[in-house]
Order: sequence, then structure tokens, then C-alpha cells
Amino acid sequence: MDMCPYAQRTWIVLEEKGIPYSRRVINLKNKTEVDWYKEHVNPLGKVPAIRDTDGTILYESEIINEYLQQKFTCGPSLMPEDAAGCAKVRLWNHHLNTKLAPAHFTFLMNKNQSADADKQRALEEALQYYEDNLEGPYLAGEFSLAEASALPFFERLTFSCRRFKDYEIPKDMTRLQKWLDKAMRHSSFQATKRPEDKLEEVYRMFLSVDYKFGGLNRN
Repeated sequence: MDMCPYAQRTWIVLEEKGIPYSRRVINLKNKTEVDWYKEHVNPLGKVPAIRDTDGTILYESEIINEYLQQKFTCGPSLMPEDAAGCAKVRLWNHHLNTKLAPAHFTFLMNKNQSADADKQRALEEALQYYEDNLEGPYLAGEFSLAEASALPFFERLTFSCRRFKDYEIPKDMTRLQKWLDKAMRHSSFQATKRPEDKLEEVYRMFLSVDYKFGGLNRN
């Protein structure tokens, strides 16, 4: 699952903190690999998962990322020091998971032209939350786990909406645009950035079969 945005979240954290790691790509369409993966790594059969050198095995991207932040002191801290700041990171992630990601995928996958305006409006309401609540330069002061969670989804949103819906994030969302431009320049994101030809291949597959990717398509 080399194109999975959830796996990319953890990849960004490993790069940002400079934690030594090796990657193993799991083909979730291959029954032999999936059976091994479920038995020895993640019983849910989803990516990402990590096996630490002490034998600790974890899955679910946000849980993994907080573990990496707490355990490894190398590199920058990716969570604020105060409780309110940490809560802010988690609230950004909650909005992304429950509002933005579903709105994006539902708009992208919609094939009923009469409903397209409503789907676009829902997406822009989710985007407006960023515009209204960003204080800058990053979501929670400094580059944090909020960026690590968000960037893979914004990467896919900007590409897929432009390519398949002729849609761009509104230019008048200037704070959102400024944050996105700055965050995407981080070397940790650049190191994990997905090739556009591969993104196109994935989204063409999704569109051809009305894919429900993680339950995000609410059409």
C-alpha cells in the first residue's frame, strides 16, 4: 500500500524526526501477504503498522505517530508542551478525519451532476474551517502531528479535484493557501510525496468502481 495516505502520515513523522527505519510494502490484494500480516503484525489487516526494535507492534496512524513522538527525542518535537496545545492538534486531526476527508472523497466520487453543487459546498465548508481557525504559520504553532496527518490528504485533494473535477481550493482562502504552501515545502513531506501518475492511477481505479475508501464515500 505504497499510495496509502494513512501510511504516509507515519512516514512523514519518521522523516521529520530523523528516526532510523526500514519500510516494507504490504500488498493487501495478495492473500498470502495479508494472512501473514494479520497474524504477525496487524490483525485488522490495515496499514500502517510499525514494529519497534524492542518488539512493540502498533497500528493506526495517529496512535503510531504519538508513540514515535513520545519515545524518540531526536529531531523536532511534533506536539506542543501544554495540554491545550496537544488538544488543538487532536482537534485538527478530528476535523480532518470526520469532515474534510469525507467531504473531499464524496465530492470527488459523486457522479450525479445535480448534486455536485451541494457536495462542493460541503467540501468548501470543511476547507473554510482551516481558513477561519488558522493562526499560523502552522496548525498548532510549529510543524506538528497535525501537519503530518493533514498533508497526505491535502496532497490528494488538490491533485484529484483539479484533475477530475476541475476544482481548485478557492484563492480567497489566503491563510489556508499560505499554510499549505509552507507546510508542503518541508523536506519530510517532499521525501514522501507521491508521484502524480500513481495518484491518477489510484483515483481512476476508485472512480471506475465507486470505491468506498475507508468508508469516506458517503454518496
